[in-house]
Amino acid sequence: MTFQAPPPDAPRGDGDGGIYDYYINWHAQGSAKHGIQPACFSLRASGAGNVPTPSQHMEAGTVWDVENIETGWQIWPEGGQKDYRPNPTPAQPAPFPGAGWTEAVKIPVALDANTAACWDQASVGTWRGFHQIAAVIAQQHPQNPGLYPLIKLTGSILTATGQNSTSVPQFEIVQWVQQPACFNVHSQPVAPAPQPAVFASAPLPQPVAQPAPAAPMAPAALSGAWNT
Repeated sequence: MTFQAPPPDAPRGDGDGGIYDYYINWHAQGSAKHGIQPACFSLRASGAGNVPTPSQHMEAGTVWDVENIETGWQIWPEGGQKDYRPNPTPAQPAPFPGAGWTEAVKIPVALDANTAACWDQASVGTWRGFHQIAAVIAQQHPQNPGLYPLIKLTGSILTATGQNSTSVPQFEIVQWVQQPACFNVHSQPVAPAPQPAVFASAPLPQPVAQPAPAAPMAPAALSGAWNT
């Protein structure tokens, strides 16, 4: 399948689909409660009671499963239940459902060859950041059949959202690599994700009934694991 980006005028949550051991979130405003700085990503182990912790996996580089990226609409009323409606394809947005709905993305990523996570979120910053790199993926994908993009977070930009503003993550494709093994078995228990060295003092959040974390790896070593 050739990846197609959403159209420029396409219609943007936090999610936990339950089939991944880890979930990634973009924090435009940060989280003082969890020690997460503004314009940073966090990593959270799946399961009730697990909290997000700062993560540099996106800066180090993650491989995106472009064959299974999903976009859609999400609403999560205060005190209510989350509702998600997938688009037919990432390039075919469904009509706007109504007030309160936000564009959402579900992006499976490989933290390393054996550890899959999912960036499952609905927010203005998330959507615009995805939209930027999706256009690049769509351009390069036909020239890299059967390969997957190793993508790094390069920073963020502040962008207006009506009367307010938000931080939008910026990405670049480092290279195209072979399919990580975890993309075939992401629904099965896998080894805990390696922790970038900068956060080595804080243990990685663990999924329920999962083994202890593997030894921490520096971001450079993590990225280097994707060299072809």
